[in-house]
Amino acid sequence: MKLLNKIKLAVCVFLISFMGSSCVSALAFSADKEKDTLPVSPLRIINIIESEGPHELNPQLTSLANDIQLLTGLYEGLFTYNPKSLVPQYAIAVEYKISRDKKRWTFTINPEARFSNGEKITASNVRDSWLQLLSSEGAPYASMLDVIEGAEAFRNGSGSEDNVGIYALSDSQLMIHLVKPANYLPKILCHPAFSVIHRNPTVYSGPFIIEDIGEKQITLTQNPYYWDKANVNPLVINFIQSNDAEENAFYYNTGMADWITTSVSTDKVINKTAFQLNAEFATTYMFFKVQTEDNKDYLEADVWDYPEFRQALLEAVPWDLLRKKAYFPATTLVYPLGDYPTVEGFSFTDEIEAVKLMDAAKEKYNIPKDQKLTVTMEIIENSMSMDELGCLYLAWQKIGVELQVRTLPSYLYFGNVPKSTADILLYTWIGDFADPLAFLELFRGDSTLNDSGYRNELFDQLLDKAAAASDKESNDYLAQAENLLLDSYMIIPIDHPVSFNLIDLNEVGGWYGNAFDIHPLKYLFKKEVPVTLPNVVLNK
Repeated sequence: MKLLNKIKLAVCVFLISFMGSSCVSALAFSADKEKDTLPVSPLRIINIIESEGPHELNPQLTSLANDIQLLTGLYEGLFTYNPKSLVPQYAIAVEYKISRDKKRWTFTINPEARFSNGEKITASNVRDSWLQLLSSEGAPYASMLDVIEGAEAFRNGSGSEDNVGIYALSDSQLMIHLVKPANYLPKILCHPAFSVIHRNPTVYSGPFIIEDIGEKQITLTQNPYYWDKANVNPLVINFIQSNDAEENAFYYNTGMADWITTSVSTDKVINKTAFQLNAEFATTYMFFKVQTEDNKDYLEADVWDYPEFRQALLEAVPWDLLRKKAYFPATTLVYPLGDYPTVEGFSFTDEIEAVKLMDAAKEKYNIPKDQKLTVTMEIIENSMSMDELGCLYLAWQKIGVELQVRTLPSYLYFGNVPKSTADILLYTWIGDFADPLAFLELFRGDSTLNDSGYRNELFDQLLDKAAAASDKESNDYLAQAENLLLDSYMIIPIDHPVSFNLIDLNEVGGWYGNAFDIHPLKYLFKKEVPVTLPNVVLNK
């Protein structure tokens, strides 16, 4: 086995426990714990195996799903996700009121809220956290606060924090002044990026704290001052990293792992009913990166900046082949919510029309008809098969375009996207709140989530109108915005992915399949069920 020695030791502990001993898993403790530490019941320990890679533990600087899952245990903001429906529910806030013009929001802070060092959480702490988010370079969600007066100017360095419309009226009262109504605000404030953070990064506002960090393991224990501690069941949560599919199956079969979020040999898992597959509020797509004033210094003018050339590429895409392995093929960007209008996407391939479009584009921009063009795609290694890449290569070759592919490991890929010189990049984006805006915000001109460089004034105006409208009107405006984006030929939608988890819901409670694949850690608990593992082979 390749995991930490703690994991190896836990096999022995499991065997002893399986035979009737009251021995406690070594995973519950760091090696340097005092000998007289009271034992922790195995029913209060949750072991999670996740994919390998470094975690970004600053909630303001990450948009990665693996990070977000862990951070739901360490940090909390005014609202948090309901574990089943994912609708906003109160956390550090206990109440809020909105003015008649919908531009002033007043939040009441939970009087029991404490940091993990015992300090009271106040309205000033919330204000300081959001100001830090706005001033943090590379914070992906910072622009979502631009709806607050003075926030955008402060974020861009042209304004003062004194002019940002976030006011701590007292320890218990926080008021914000908006430049325009924002009906989505409670939804986005569930995200860890908007959590309350402490000036000391080892102090937390959520239900857990970090007890220990190893090479491939992070151990969380309960925050003793958490306001809702009485309703938090796990005393210890271990995040263990492993990409070994066979060993992950072994860990699950032997009871060492309660939940696996990464690769696992499905044929070796004994309890097949523990596999949880759920459609995600997500889309896998490729997008063009166009030249803007911000990146002119390293990206020369390129034909793919022009929609005419992008249209020719998309007309040639063999959509059926590209989406052949998709459970839920995606023809548009936005995951279709129940009352979201139908938007016509990309599903038709016309090789003859693609050639005509490419010839017309070359003529318009004075490029010789026989001149070969090159398009560079950057993807995560092993994220696309040779068949998928091959079908694009052959289709685009027919219209005089050569596809060049660059690959990066996942732990380098996402950090490289903002400065990448590739023409096309690949994303799987999971919506952070149940609204089409969760996808369309990626293409708002001044959004810190916008890695494409796309700018369209009418698109931005439609997003603003949606934020002030009723639910029905809001979706109509957002659908119009998505149509504009599709008509710009900026994206190549592939599929709506399926989340995969291995967890026995007869043994672990508080875990619900949902479209975000986010499972707040505070709600997890083990059920007291008899252990019945017939014919378990403990040696591989």
